[in-house]
Amino acid sequence: MLEVKNVTKIYRTADVELRALDGVSINLRRNEFVSILGPSGSGKTTLLNIIGGLDHYTSGDLVIEGVSTKDYVDKDWDTYRNHRVGFVFQSYNLISHQSVLSNVELALTLSGVSMSERKKRAQEALKKVGLGDQMNKLPRQLSGGQMQRVAIARALVNNPSIILADEPTGALDSKTSVQIMDLLKEIAKDKLVVMVTHNPELAKQYSTRIINVKDGKIIGDTKPFDGKVEEAEDNSKYTSMSLLTALSLSKNNLMTKRGRTLLTAIAGSIGIIGIALILSLANGVNNYVQNIAQLGSLPSAITIDRSYLESDSSETVVKEDNSKADGDIVAEDDIKMNLNVSKQGKIRYNDTKGLKKYVEENQKEVDAFTDTVHYEYGITLNFVDKDENGKTITINPVKDNNSLAALFSSSSSDNENSVTEDDFFASSVKELISETPYEVLSGRFPENSSELVLVVNPDKKFALSQAYTLNLASRQTLNEFVSNINNGGQLVSGDVGFKYSEVIGKTYRVSLGGEGYDDAKEVKIVGVVMAKKSDDASGFLGYTHGLVEEAVAKSDKYDIDTPKVISFYAKTEDDKKKVNAFIDKYNEGATEKIVYKDQTQELIKTITTVVTMLSFVLVAFVAISLIVSSIMIAIITYISVLERTKEIGILRAIGASKRDVVRVFRAETIIEGAIAGVIGVVFAILIGTAANKIISITAHIDNLLSFDIMQSIILILISIGLTVIAGAVPAARASKKDPVESLRSE
Repeated sequence: MLEVKNVTKIYRTADVELRALDGVSINLRRNEFVSILGPSGSGKTTLLNIIGGLDHYTSGDLVIEGVSTKDYVDKDWDTYRNHRVGFVFQSYNLISHQSVLSNVELALTLSGVSMSERKKRAQEALKKVGLGDQMNKLPRQLSGGQMQRVAIARALVNNPSIILADEPTGALDSKTSVQIMDLLKEIAKDKLVVMVTHNPELAKQYSTRIINVKDGKIIGDTKPFDGKVEEAEDNSKYTSMSLLTALSLSKNNLMTKRGRTLLTAIAGSIGIIGIALILSLANGVNNYVQNIAQLGSLPSAITIDRSYLESDSSETVVKEDNSKADGDIVAEDDIKMNLNVSKQGKIRYNDTKGLKKYVEENQKEVDAFTDTVHYEYGITLNFVDKDENGKTITINPVKDNNSLAALFSSSSSDNENSVTEDDFFASSVKELISETPYEVLSGRFPENSSELVLVVNPDKKFALSQAYTLNLASRQTLNEFVSNINNGGQLVSGDVGFKYSEVIGKTYRVSLGGEGYDDAKEVKIVGVVMAKKSDDASGFLGYTHGLVEEAVAKSDKYDIDTPKVISFYAKTEDDKKKVNAFIDKYNEGATEKIVYKDQTQELIKTITTVVTMLSFVLVAFVAISLIVSSIMIAIITYISVLERTKEIGILRAIGASKRDVVRVFRAETIIEGAIAGVIGVVFAILIGTAANKIISITAHIDNLLSFDIMQSIILILISIGLTVIAGAVPAARASKKDPVESLRSE
């Protein structure tokens, strides 16, 4: 069945050429017990390795079942060793971190045998060699004779036609040696058994044929075979180790080095922890911004500006807007905007007049999905009042030069705590866009343009600065507060206490067309309302849109039918889609399309963009630790290759390919990466949970660090990917190791 034809094997080094075999020719029968005898260095083990496909001849040929192996490639040799050959070694060559049963099963996993079938066959093989009760033990828990029996069971489990035994009794006592030889003799009844030995007595007692080798040549053969070797059908399939098998081998190996494995994983997890925390913070900030937007004083608005900058042009444009319909007037602010336009764009105009008309024609439909539609004209209402001395003072905009400037004139220029009017006096008079964000505390909401409300913050308080600006607090009270600030005190909002009855009924005058105090329109506070959210923390005086319309009607700069800005305040976030659909429907029939934006989403987009950019920068810095840990993984994998050199040889001897060896060490890096990734994510979650509790207590913000499951999975996959890449070179080197040399290593 097997023919060695004029085989020569030469080992070459830089300066030396060693001829281990010199023109050896042997024909071997399908079933016989052949012993190869010879002194050390005679070439007998080399001949055995060439017959087993572990080593390859320099010249000549090895004919298997009538088929020459001259054209064999690596995968053909791997298949030959797995399906046709079983090795039994002097030092047993069992994988120490695998159980007895797993050691025997290993050859079957390369053959693609199912899990249940290979377990059954491995158990039968172990029972055949008398180890049916030792299956779950590790090799180190067995005697030498028992380990050799395991090796024989492993050699037999795939039902090979050739058993090759290299000094199988060399490490055993005489009694155990007899047991092993009896077993091999029994096997030789229906298989070819080729044994290398130094013991001529054993050879004569058990062998049916003895071949003597010396200096790489055959010098004697007790039963030569000159018959024709018939060609037989080869049903062998190419071998391949499954990823699960590779993972199992590597898992068991790593478990024998738990301490090192854990320390390596922890070191590799540091970068993952940093990135996970950065991403969780970015998620938390973005979620916080979204929540703030959704819980704002009004539902988020979709706005249409009368003029907007088209940024896809390189022309400088100062435009008089000749395209507008009759009756439109260019606002002063629009002209200023044109004069300051960037060279990278041009001013375009939305037909807000046409859109306003379209909204009014479909008001019932619009009311179903909006809280209100607000029209802005870009004008400031002039509120005035009389002080305690009967002098006219400006309430809005703040221009009380006599009383206010004096309050700040004493501020020291070198005092870091000095304040200015810009620091102290916010806008104190605003238009009420909707009643929705407010709750009535006393009185009622305005019903016409002559009525106002005073808005207090969610704590039912009103800033002292605003009270003074609205002529509700005395100058003495404010003097004392500002004096405290300029003398090193902190700039804080002071609270002013007053009864609702003292406020309701208070009157102001509004100059709509430049009138003096006596001719200005009188307006009156009819209620006190509380802002439900913290957007209006300082408080303000609220007026109706009707007052704006009166001001527009008296102005020669504005047209009531052509708003500067139209804002659709959707009732809910989902209603925004209906607003979009409404505007898109208008655009379908319009000559010039309306260009619009979502104010809240624009703000959110800006914030999230900044957060994302900062996150990328931080992740880039943290990624350095990932690179360092990857280098460490590469070193650890290389050390593992050195430690598992013998295992590599064993795997190659039972038919594992170079690719399978790569897969084993790739599996090891996958496990290391997965452990590092999981540890990193778990530690990050623990740190984030603790940080969230502290932030919640101190800053009253919940879940500022928000962990995303998908991001966590991706981080674990990244950890695995990096370790696989890091271990690629050591794994490739492992696959290139000579199997014969690997088996000799300890």
